[in-house]
Amino acid sequence: MISKLQSLKNQLVVIVLIALLLPSATMLYDIYYASKSDEVLLAETENKLEQITNLVASEIYNQLDKEGKAYNDEELVRVFKSVAVPLTTSNYPGVRLGLYLTDSAQITIEGYLHEFGERLPEEKHQRDRRIYNEAKEGIAAVQASGTPITRLGNTWDDQFLEHLVPIKTNDQMVAVLWAEERMHPIFAKSKHVRLAVRYVVFTVFGLGVCFTLLTLSNMMNRVRLIKDGLLQLQKNLNNKLPELPGEMGQITRAINKMACGLIEKEQVIEHYKRQEDLLAMGRLTTEIAHELRAPVSIIQATAEAMEVSAKDASEMKDFIDRIGQQVDRHNKLINELLEFGRPNPGVVEVFDLNVLINDVLSYVKPLIEKNNILLDCKNTVTGPLLLDGNADKLKQVFINLIVNAIEAMDNEGKLTIGIQTEGDMAVITIQDTGKGIPQEDLENIFEPFYTRKAKGNGLGLAISKRIIQIHGGSIKVESKADSGSIFTVRLPVQNRHTSPVDNN
Repeated sequence: MISKLQSLKNQLVVIVLIALLLPSATMLYDIYYASKSDEVLLAETENKLEQITNLVASEIYNQLDKEGKAYNDEELVRVFKSVAVPLTTSNYPGVRLGLYLTDSAQITIEGYLHEFGERLPEEKHQRDRRIYNEAKEGIAAVQASGTPITRLGNTWDDQFLEHLVPIKTNDQMVAVLWAEERMHPIFAKSKHVRLAVRYVVFTVFGLGVCFTLLTLSNMMNRVRLIKDGLLQLQKNLNNKLPELPGEMGQITRAINKMACGLIEKEQVIEHYKRQEDLLAMGRLTTEIAHELRAPVSIIQATAEAMEVSAKDASEMKDFIDRIGQQVDRHNKLINELLEFGRPNPGVVEVFDLNVLINDVLSYVKPLIEKNNILLDCKNTVTGPLLLDGNADKLKQVFINLIVNAIEAMDNEGKLTIGIQTEGDMAVITIQDTGKGIPQEDLENIFEPFYTRKAKGNGLGLAISKRIIQIHGGSIKVESKADSGSIFTVRLPVQNRHTSPVDNN
Protein backbone atom coordinates (compact mmCIF):
# COMPACT_ATOMS: atom_id res chain seq x y z
CA MET A 1 0.00 0.00 0.00
CA ILE A 2 1.33 3.45 -0.90
CA SER A 3 2.15 5.52 2.14
CA LYS A 4 0.82 9.05 2.51
CA LEU A 5 4.27 10.60 2.00
CA GLN A 6 4.62 8.70 -1.30
CA SER A 7 1.31 10.04 -2.63
CA LEU A 8 1.78 12.45 -5.55
CA LYS A 9 -0.94 14.73 -4.23
CA ASN A 10 0.64 14.98 -0.77
CA GLN A 11 4.08 15.60 -2.25
CA LEU A 12 2.75 18.49 -4.33
CA VAL A 13 0.91 19.94 -1.32
CA VAL A 14 4.12 19.85 0.73
CA ILE A 15 6.05 21.59 -2.05
CA VAL A 16 3.40 24.31 -2.36
CA LEU A 17 3.33 24.87 1.40
CA ILE A 18 7.10 25.21 1.48
CA ALA A 19 6.96 27.66 -1.44
CA LEU A 20 4.32 29.77 0.33
CA LEU A 21 6.03 29.64 3.71
CA LEU A 22 8.65 32.32 2.90
CA PRO A 23 6.25 35.09 1.77
CA SER A 24 3.92 34.23 4.63
CA ALA A 25 6.74 34.50 7.15
CA THR A 26 7.85 37.78 5.59
CA MET A 27 4.34 39.20 5.82
CA LEU A 28 3.95 38.13 9.44
CA TYR A 29 7.32 39.69 10.24
CA ASP A 30 6.23 42.95 8.60
CA ILE A 31 2.91 42.98 10.42
CA TYR A 32 4.46 42.30 13.81
CA TYR A 33 7.48 44.59 13.68
CA ALA A 34 5.76 47.38 11.73
CA SER A 35 3.06 47.47 14.40
CA LYS A 36 5.73 47.57 17.09
CA SER A 37 7.53 50.48 15.41
CA ASP A 38 4.23 52.37 15.09
CA GLU A 39 3.51 51.78 18.76
CA VAL A 40 6.94 53.09 19.76
CA LEU A 41 6.51 56.23 17.66
CA LEU A 42 3.02 56.88 19.05
CA ALA A 43 4.21 56.32 22.62
CA GLU A 44 7.03 58.83 22.24
CA THR A 45 4.72 61.43 20.73
CA GLU A 46 2.07 60.77 23.40
CA ASN A 47 4.62 61.29 26.22
CA LYS A 48 5.71 64.54 24.63
CA LEU A 49 2.14 65.87 24.33
CA GLU A 50 1.29 64.74 27.83
CA GLN A 51 4.25 66.68 29.22
CA ILE A 52 3.19 69.80 27.31
CA THR A 53 -0.45 69.65 28.46
CA ASN A 54 0.61 69.03 32.05
CA LEU A 55 2.99 72.00 31.85
CA VAL A 56 0.31 74.36 30.47
CA ALA A 57 -2.33 73.14 32.93
CA SER A 58 0.06 73.62 35.85
CA GLU A 59 0.88 77.17 34.77
CA ILE A 60 -2.82 77.99 34.45
CA TYR A 61 -3.56 76.67 37.93
CA ASN A 62 -0.50 78.38 39.44
CA GLN A 63 -1.09 81.83 37.95
CA LEU A 64 -4.79 81.97 38.65
CA ASP A 65 -4.36 80.70 42.19
CA LYS A 66 -1.49 83.16 42.80
CA GLU A 67 -3.54 86.10 41.58
CA GLY A 68 -6.58 84.88 43.49
CA LYS A 69 -8.88 85.58 40.62
CA ALA A 70 -11.95 83.67 39.67
CA TYR A 71 -11.75 81.22 36.78
CA ASN A 72 -13.66 83.30 34.26
CA ASP A 73 -13.31 82.83 30.51
CA GLU A 74 -11.23 86.00 29.94
CA GLU A 75 -8.67 85.12 32.57
CA LEU A 76 -8.43 81.53 31.34
CA VAL A 77 -7.78 82.66 27.79
CA ARG A 78 -5.24 85.26 28.91
CA VAL A 79 -3.25 82.86 31.04
CA PHE A 80 -3.47 80.19 28.34
CA LYS A 81 -2.01 82.51 25.73
CA SER A 82 0.73 83.71 28.02
CA VAL A 83 1.91 80.13 28.44
CA ALA A 84 1.07 78.68 25.02
CA VAL A 85 2.61 81.31 22.78
CA PRO A 86 6.25 80.89 23.89
CA LEU A 87 5.88 77.10 23.96
CA THR A 88 4.56 76.83 20.41
CA THR A 89 6.89 79.42 18.90
CA SER A 90 10.18 78.60 20.61
CA ASN A 91 10.20 75.39 22.63
CA TYR A 92 7.85 73.11 20.65
CA PRO A 93 7.44 74.31 17.07
CA GLY A 94 5.05 72.07 15.17
CA VAL A 95 2.89 71.52 18.27
CA ARG A 96 -0.54 73.12 18.41
CA LEU A 97 -2.27 74.00 21.68
CA GLY A 98 -5.97 74.54 22.05
CA LEU A 99 -8.36 75.65 24.80
CA TYR A 100 -12.08 75.00 24.69
CA LEU A 101 -14.29 76.89 27.17
CA THR A 102 -17.22 74.72 28.17
CA ASP A 103 -19.64 77.54 29.14
CA SER A 104 -19.24 79.76 26.10
CA ALA A 105 -18.05 77.07 23.64
CA GLN A 106 -15.23 79.46 22.73
CA ILE A 107 -12.08 77.98 21.21
CA THR A 108 -8.55 79.45 21.32
CA ILE A 109 -5.77 78.04 19.15
CA GLU A 110 -2.02 78.70 19.37
CA GLY A 111 0.65 77.15 17.14
CA TYR A 112 0.69 75.51 13.72
CA LEU A 113 1.07 71.90 12.65
CA HIS A 114 2.11 72.69 9.08
CA GLU A 115 4.81 74.95 7.79
CA PHE A 116 3.79 78.14 6.03
CA GLY A 117 2.62 77.53 2.47
CA GLU A 118 1.90 73.84 2.87
CA ARG A 119 -1.84 74.53 2.82
CA LEU A 120 -4.06 77.12 1.18
CA PRO A 121 -4.60 80.26 3.32
CA GLU A 122 -7.85 80.51 5.28
CA GLU A 123 -9.58 82.95 7.57
CA LYS A 124 -9.12 82.70 11.35
CA HIS A 125 -12.71 81.77 12.05
CA GLN A 126 -12.55 79.13 9.28
CA ARG A 127 -9.36 77.71 10.75
CA ASP A 128 -10.83 77.68 14.28
CA ARG A 129 -13.96 75.97 13.05
CA ARG A 130 -11.94 73.37 11.14
CA ILE A 131 -9.69 72.64 14.12
CA TYR A 132 -12.71 72.40 16.41
CA ASN A 133 -14.35 69.90 14.08
CA GLU A 134 -11.16 67.85 14.12
CA ALA A 135 -10.91 67.89 17.91
CA LYS A 136 -14.58 67.85 18.95
CA GLU A 137 -14.72 64.08 19.34
CA GLY A 138 -11.87 64.22 21.85
CA ILE A 139 -13.41 67.26 23.64
CA ALA A 140 -16.73 65.44 23.94
CA ALA A 141 -14.98 62.35 25.29
CA VAL A 142 -13.16 64.40 27.99
CA GLN A 143 -16.36 66.20 28.97
CA ALA A 144 -18.12 62.84 29.26
CA SER A 145 -15.41 61.05 31.22
CA GLY A 146 -13.75 63.93 33.08
CA THR A 147 -10.37 62.27 32.53
CA PRO A 148 -7.46 62.89 30.14
CA ILE A 149 -7.46 60.96 26.85
CA THR A 150 -5.17 60.50 23.85
CA ARG A 151 -6.48 59.89 20.36
CA LEU A 152 -5.19 59.58 16.81
CA GLY A 153 -7.09 61.92 14.50
CA ASN A 154 -7.41 61.93 10.74
CA THR A 155 -7.95 64.59 8.12
CA TRP A 156 -8.37 64.23 4.40
CA ASP A 157 -4.59 64.44 3.86
CA ASP A 158 -3.03 64.00 7.28
CA GLN A 159 -2.89 62.27 10.65
CA PHE A 160 -2.28 63.85 14.05
CA LEU A 161 -2.02 62.74 17.65
CA GLU A 162 -3.70 64.80 20.38
CA HIS A 163 -3.75 64.64 24.16
CA LEU A 164 -6.70 66.29 25.96
CA VAL A 165 -7.05 67.09 29.68
CA PRO A 166 -9.87 68.77 31.65
CA ILE A 167 -9.42 72.11 33.50
CA LYS A 168 -11.48 72.08 36.71
CA THR A 169 -12.30 74.46 39.54
CA ASN A 170 -14.16 73.30 42.59
CA ASP A 171 -14.63 69.90 40.88
CA GLN A 172 -16.40 71.61 38.01
CA MET A 173 -15.00 71.42 34.48
CA VAL A 174 -14.57 74.88 33.03
CA ALA A 175 -12.36 74.10 29.99
CA VAL A 176 -10.66 71.39 27.95
CA LEU A 177 -6.99 71.83 27.15
CA TRP A 178 -5.28 69.84 24.44
CA ALA A 179 -1.99 69.59 22.60
CA GLU A 180 -1.63 67.95 19.23
CA GLU A 181 1.18 67.19 16.83
CA ARG A 182 1.10 66.16 13.25
CA MET A 183 2.38 62.67 12.53
CA HIS A 184 5.13 62.56 9.95
CA PRO A 185 3.66 62.14 6.45
CA ILE A 186 5.69 58.96 6.00
CA PHE A 187 3.84 57.46 8.98
CA ALA A 188 0.44 57.91 7.37
CA LYS A 189 1.59 56.95 3.90
CA SER A 190 3.54 53.90 5.06
CA LYS A 191 0.58 52.78 7.11
CA HIS A 192 -1.73 53.08 4.12
CA VAL A 193 0.82 51.42 1.87
CA ARG A 194 1.39 48.56 4.32
CA LEU A 195 -2.33 48.08 4.67
CA ALA A 196 -2.76 48.04 0.90
CA VAL A 197 0.20 45.68 0.50
CA ARG A 198 -1.25 43.34 3.09
CA TYR A 199 -4.58 43.24 1.32
CA VAL A 200 -2.86 42.62 -2.00
CA VAL A 201 -0.55 39.94 -0.60
CA PHE A 202 -3.33 38.13 1.21
CA THR A 203 -5.50 38.33 -1.90
CA VAL A 204 -2.68 36.98 -4.07
CA PHE A 205 -1.92 34.38 -1.42
CA GLY A 206 -5.55 33.24 -1.38
CA LEU A 207 -5.76 33.19 -5.17
CA GLY A 208 -2.46 31.27 -5.28
CA VAL A 209 -3.77 28.67 -2.85
CA CYS A 210 -7.03 28.32 -4.80
CA PHE A 211 -5.16 28.08 -8.11
CA THR A 212 -2.76 25.54 -6.63
CA LEU A 213 -5.58 23.40 -5.26
CA LEU A 214 -7.39 23.65 -8.59
CA THR A 215 -4.21 22.63 -10.42
CA LEU A 216 -3.68 19.74 -8.02
CA SER A 217 -7.27 18.64 -8.47
CA ASN A 218 -6.97 18.73 -12.27
CA MET A 219 -3.66 16.90 -12.13
CA MET A 220 -5.02 14.19 -9.84
CA ASN A 221 -8.08 13.79 -12.08
CA ARG A 222 -5.79 13.29 -15.06
CA VAL A 223 -3.63 10.85 -13.11
CA ARG A 224 -6.80 8.98 -12.14
CA LEU A 225 -7.85 8.84 -15.80
CA ILE A 226 -4.45 7.42 -16.71
CA LYS A 227 -4.64 4.87 -13.89
CA ASP A 228 -8.14 3.76 -14.91
CA GLY A 229 -7.02 3.60 -18.53
CA LEU A 230 -4.08 1.38 -17.59
CA LEU A 231 -6.43 -0.95 -15.73
CA GLN A 232 -8.56 -1.17 -18.87
CA LEU A 233 -5.43 -1.80 -20.95
CA GLN A 234 -4.62 -4.77 -18.73
CA LYS A 235 -7.93 -6.30 -19.77
CA ASN A 236 -7.84 -5.27 -23.43
CA LEU A 237 -5.02 -3.55 -25.28
CA ASN A 238 -7.53 -2.09 -27.72
CA ASN A 239 -8.88 0.22 -24.98
CA LYS A 240 -7.06 3.49 -25.60
CA LEU A 241 -6.34 6.15 -22.99
CA PRO A 242 -8.19 9.46 -23.49
CA GLU A 243 -6.44 12.43 -25.02
CA LEU A 244 -5.24 14.93 -22.38
CA PRO A 245 -3.58 18.35 -22.70
CA GLY A 246 0.01 19.16 -21.76
CA GLU A 247 2.57 16.70 -20.42
CA MET A 248 -0.15 14.28 -19.32
CA GLY A 249 -1.26 14.13 -22.93
CA GLN A 250 2.28 13.21 -23.97
CA ILE A 251 2.21 10.38 -21.43
CA THR A 252 -1.16 9.05 -22.64
CA ARG A 253 -0.03 9.22 -26.28
CA ALA A 254 3.15 7.33 -25.38
CA ILE A 255 1.12 4.67 -23.55
CA ASN A 256 -1.31 4.33 -26.46
CA LYS A 257 1.62 4.00 -28.84
CA MET A 258 3.14 1.33 -26.59
CA ALA A 259 -0.23 -0.51 -26.51
CA CYS A 260 -0.35 -0.48 -30.32
CA GLY A 261 3.17 -1.92 -30.38
CA LEU A 262 2.15 -4.66 -27.95
CA ILE A 263 -0.88 -5.49 -30.10
CA GLU A 264 1.38 -5.82 -33.13
CA LYS A 265 3.79 -8.01 -31.16
CA GLU A 266 0.92 -10.19 -29.96
CA GLN A 267 -0.26 -10.57 -33.54
CA VAL A 268 3.24 -11.57 -34.62
CA ILE A 269 3.51 -14.02 -31.71
CA GLU A 270 0.10 -15.48 -32.54
CA HIS A 271 1.17 -15.85 -36.15
CA TYR A 272 4.34 -17.71 -35.15
CA LYS A 273 2.34 -19.77 -32.68
CA ARG A 274 -0.04 -20.85 -35.42
CA GLN A 275 2.96 -21.72 -37.57
CA GLU A 276 4.44 -23.76 -34.73
CA ASP A 277 1.09 -25.49 -34.17
CA LEU A 278 0.98 -26.39 -37.85
CA LEU A 279 4.53 -27.72 -37.67
CA ALA A 280 3.69 -29.69 -34.53
CA MET A 281 0.58 -31.07 -36.22
CA GLY A 282 2.71 -32.09 -39.16
CA ARG A 283 5.21 -33.86 -36.92
CA LEU A 284 2.35 -35.52 -35.00
CA THR A 285 0.75 -36.72 -38.24
CA THR A 286 4.10 -38.10 -39.41
CA GLU A 287 4.65 -39.93 -36.12
CA ILE A 288 1.09 -41.34 -36.13
CA ALA A 289 1.52 -42.49 -39.71
CA HIS A 290 4.82 -44.13 -38.77
CA GLU A 291 3.28 -45.87 -35.77
CA LEU A 292 0.30 -47.12 -37.80
CA ARG A 293 2.39 -48.22 -40.74
CA ALA A 294 4.60 -50.55 -38.70
CA PRO A 295 1.92 -53.10 -37.72
CA VAL A 296 0.31 -52.84 -41.18
CA SER A 297 3.66 -53.65 -42.81
CA ILE A 298 4.07 -56.66 -40.55
CA ILE A 299 0.56 -57.86 -41.34
CA GLN A 300 1.22 -57.46 -45.05
CA ALA A 301 4.54 -59.32 -44.86
CA THR A 302 3.00 -62.09 -42.79
CA ALA A 303 0.15 -62.51 -45.25
CA GLU A 304 2.60 -62.73 -48.16
CA ALA A 305 4.74 -65.27 -46.32
CA MET A 306 1.65 -67.27 -45.40
CA GLU A 307 0.64 -67.37 -49.04
CA VAL A 308 4.05 -68.66 -50.13
CA SER A 309 5.24 -70.77 -47.20
CA ALA A 310 2.19 -72.23 -45.43
CA LYS A 311 2.18 -76.00 -45.91
CA ASP A 312 -0.11 -77.31 -43.20
CA ALA A 313 -2.64 -76.16 -40.60
CA SER A 314 -0.04 -75.67 -37.84
CA GLU A 315 1.99 -73.25 -39.92
CA MET A 316 -1.23 -71.50 -40.98
CA LYS A 317 -2.21 -71.06 -37.30
CA ASP A 318 1.19 -69.57 -36.49
CA PHE A 319 0.82 -67.00 -39.28
CA ILE A 320 -2.75 -66.20 -38.17
CA ASP A 321 -1.56 -65.66 -34.58
CA ARG A 322 1.07 -63.24 -35.78
CA ILE A 323 -1.51 -61.33 -37.79
CA GLY A 324 -3.85 -61.25 -34.79
CA GLN A 325 -1.11 -59.87 -32.54
CA GLN A 326 -0.38 -57.04 -34.97
CA VAL A 327 -4.10 -56.32 -35.42
CA ASP A 328 -4.45 -56.09 -31.61
CA ARG A 329 -1.43 -53.79 -31.51
CA HIS A 330 -2.94 -51.72 -34.27
CA ASN A 331 -6.31 -51.46 -32.49
CA LYS A 332 -4.65 -50.63 -29.19
CA LEU A 333 -2.68 -47.82 -30.82
CA ILE A 334 -5.81 -46.46 -32.47
CA ASN A 335 -7.73 -46.59 -29.18
CA GLU A 336 -4.94 -44.74 -27.38
CA LEU A 337 -4.91 -42.09 -30.08
CA LEU A 338 -8.67 -41.70 -29.77
CA GLU A 339 -8.34 -41.55 -25.96
CA PHE A 340 -5.79 -38.79 -26.24
CA GLY A 341 -7.60 -36.88 -28.97
CA ARG A 342 -11.09 -37.00 -27.42
CA PRO A 343 -10.63 -37.44 -23.66
CA ASN A 344 -13.77 -37.44 -21.57
CA PRO A 345 -14.52 -38.16 -17.92
CA GLY A 346 -16.98 -40.92 -18.71
CA VAL A 347 -19.43 -41.86 -15.95
CA VAL A 348 -18.91 -39.50 -12.97
CA GLU A 349 -19.58 -40.96 -9.54
CA VAL A 350 -18.51 -40.59 -5.93
CA PHE A 351 -15.81 -43.08 -4.92
CA ASP A 352 -13.34 -43.67 -2.10
CA LEU A 353 -9.76 -43.03 -3.17
CA ASN A 354 -8.45 -45.46 -0.57
CA VAL A 355 -10.54 -48.28 -2.07
CA LEU A 356 -9.43 -47.32 -5.59
CA ILE A 357 -5.73 -47.47 -4.65
CA ASN A 358 -6.22 -50.84 -2.93
CA ASP A 359 -7.90 -52.18 -6.07
CA VAL A 360 -5.02 -50.92 -8.21
CA LEU A 361 -2.46 -52.57 -5.91
CA SER A 362 -4.35 -55.85 -6.08
CA TYR A 363 -4.19 -55.71 -9.89
CA VAL A 364 -0.43 -55.08 -9.97
CA LYS A 365 0.47 -57.33 -7.02
CA PRO A 366 1.52 -60.27 -9.23
CA LEU A 367 3.78 -57.95 -11.25
CA ILE A 368 5.28 -56.52 -8.04
CA GLU A 369 6.03 -60.00 -6.67
CA LYS A 370 7.42 -61.20 -10.00
CA ASN A 371 9.95 -58.34 -10.08
CA ASN A 372 10.95 -58.69 -6.40
CA ILE A 373 9.70 -55.20 -5.55
CA LEU A 374 9.22 -54.18 -1.90
CA LEU A 375 5.90 -52.34 -1.52
CA ASP A 376 5.46 -49.66 1.17
CA CYS A 377 2.06 -47.93 1.57
CA LYS A 378 1.87 -44.75 3.69
CA ASN A 379 -1.70 -43.55 4.16
CA THR A 380 -2.15 -40.65 6.60
CA VAL A 381 -5.88 -40.29 5.91
CA THR A 382 -8.26 -41.80 8.46
CA GLY A 383 -11.64 -42.75 7.10
CA PRO A 384 -12.97 -42.52 3.56
CA LEU A 385 -11.42 -40.04 1.12
CA LEU A 386 -14.28 -39.26 -1.26
CA LEU A 387 -13.75 -37.88 -4.76
CA ASP A 388 -16.02 -37.13 -7.71
CA GLY A 389 -14.98 -38.59 -11.04
CA ASN A 390 -14.55 -41.69 -13.14
CA ALA A 391 -12.90 -44.42 -11.07
CA ASP A 392 -11.99 -46.57 -14.09
CA LYS A 393 -10.14 -43.70 -15.78
CA LEU A 394 -8.17 -42.93 -12.63
CA LYS A 395 -7.37 -46.64 -12.12
CA GLN A 396 -5.87 -46.56 -15.62
CA VAL A 397 -3.71 -43.59 -14.55
CA PHE A 398 -2.37 -45.17 -11.34
CA ILE A 399 -1.81 -48.58 -12.99
CA ASN A 400 0.20 -46.83 -15.70
CA LEU A 401 2.30 -44.91 -13.17
CA ILE A 402 2.96 -48.02 -11.01
CA VAL A 403 3.86 -50.17 -14.02
CA ASN A 404 6.29 -47.48 -15.22
CA ALA A 405 7.86 -47.39 -11.75
CA ILE A 406 8.25 -51.20 -11.70
CA GLU A 407 9.87 -51.19 -15.14
CA ALA A 408 12.25 -48.41 -14.05
CA MET A 409 13.53 -50.54 -11.10
CA ASP A 410 14.49 -53.55 -13.28
CA ASN A 411 13.57 -56.53 -11.03
CA GLU A 412 14.69 -55.02 -7.68
CA GLY A 413 13.83 -51.96 -5.60
CA LYS A 414 11.26 -50.35 -3.36
CA LEU A 415 7.93 -48.87 -4.39
CA THR A 416 6.41 -46.32 -1.97
CA ILE A 417 2.77 -45.25 -2.31
CA GLY A 418 1.74 -42.19 -0.23
CA ILE A 419 -1.75 -40.82 0.38
CA GLN A 420 -2.46 -37.58 2.30
CA THR A 421 -4.51 -34.40 2.11
CA GLU A 422 -3.47 -30.77 1.74
CA GLY A 423 -6.39 -28.40 2.17
CA ASP A 424 -9.11 -29.43 -0.28
CA MET A 425 -6.77 -31.61 -2.36
CA ALA A 426 -5.90 -35.30 -2.11
CA VAL A 427 -2.17 -35.89 -2.72
CA ILE A 428 -0.97 -39.27 -4.05
CA THR A 429 2.76 -39.92 -4.47
CA ILE A 430 4.35 -42.86 -6.31
CA GLN A 431 8.07 -43.15 -5.57
CA ASP A 432 10.50 -45.71 -6.96
CA THR A 433 14.18 -46.43 -6.47
CA GLY A 434 14.87 -47.01 -10.14
CA LYS A 435 17.33 -45.48 -12.56
CA GLY A 436 15.54 -42.15 -12.63
CA ILE A 437 14.81 -39.81 -15.50
CA PRO A 438 17.53 -37.67 -17.11
CA GLN A 439 17.07 -33.96 -16.60
CA GLU A 440 16.82 -33.28 -20.32
CA ASP A 441 13.77 -35.59 -20.49
CA LEU A 442 11.81 -34.20 -17.52
CA GLU A 443 10.26 -31.35 -19.47
CA ASN A 444 9.02 -33.66 -22.25
CA ILE A 445 7.81 -36.87 -20.60
CA PHE A 446 4.18 -35.70 -20.63
CA GLU A 447 4.34 -34.77 -24.33
CA PRO A 448 2.59 -37.20 -26.71
CA PHE A 449 4.83 -39.68 -28.56
CA TYR A 450 7.85 -38.75 -26.45
CA THR A 451 9.45 -41.90 -25.04
CA ARG A 452 12.82 -43.50 -24.41
CA LYS A 453 11.36 -47.02 -24.20
CA ALA A 454 12.16 -49.36 -27.05
CA LYS A 455 8.59 -50.69 -27.23
CA GLY A 456 6.72 -47.58 -26.03
CA ASN A 457 4.58 -45.25 -28.08
CA GLY A 458 4.84 -42.22 -25.77
CA LEU A 459 1.12 -41.88 -25.10
CA GLY A 460 0.74 -43.39 -21.62
CA LEU A 461 1.86 -40.36 -19.54
CA ALA A 462 0.25 -37.90 -21.95
CA ILE A 463 -3.12 -39.67 -21.60
CA SER A 464 -2.68 -39.88 -17.81
CA LYS A 465 -2.06 -36.16 -17.59
CA ARG A 466 -5.16 -35.40 -19.66
CA ILE A 467 -7.33 -37.61 -17.45
CA ILE A 468 -6.04 -35.93 -14.28
CA GLN A 469 -6.64 -32.46 -15.79
CA ILE A 470 -10.20 -33.42 -16.70
CA HIS A 471 -10.74 -34.29 -13.02
CA GLY A 472 -9.50 -30.83 -12.00
CA GLY A 473 -6.13 -32.10 -10.76
CA SER A 474 -2.45 -31.89 -11.64
CA ILE A 475 0.57 -34.15 -11.96
CA LYS A 476 4.26 -33.41 -11.63
CA VAL A 477 7.49 -35.40 -11.47
CA GLU A 478 10.74 -35.03 -9.56
CA SER A 479 13.69 -37.18 -10.56
CA LYS A 480 17.43 -37.41 -10.78
CA ALA A 481 19.47 -39.90 -12.75
CA ASP A 482 20.21 -43.07 -10.71
CA SER A 483 18.17 -41.70 -7.75
CA GLY A 484 14.64 -42.79 -8.60
CA SER A 485 11.55 -40.72 -9.40
CA ILE A 486 8.56 -39.32 -7.53
CA PHE A 487 5.27 -38.72 -9.36
CA THR A 488 2.83 -36.50 -7.42
CA VAL A 489 -0.85 -36.45 -8.33
CA ARG A 490 -3.24 -33.90 -6.83
CA LEU A 491 -7.00 -34.38 -7.08
CA PRO A 492 -9.79 -32.25 -5.56
CA VAL A 493 -11.88 -33.93 -2.89
CA GLN A 494 -15.64 -34.36 -3.27
CA ASN A 495 -17.56 -31.29 -4.58
CA ARG A 496 -14.32 -29.28 -4.98
CA HIS A 497 -13.23 -30.30 -8.45
CA THR A 498 -13.27 -27.97 -11.42
CA SER A 499 -15.53 -28.40 -14.42
CA PRO A 500 -14.33 -30.86 -17.07
CA VAL A 501 -12.51 -29.31 -19.99
CA ASP A 502 -14.00 -29.12 -23.46
CA ASN A 503 -13.79 -32.52 -25.09
CA ASN A 504 -13.85 -31.27 -28.65
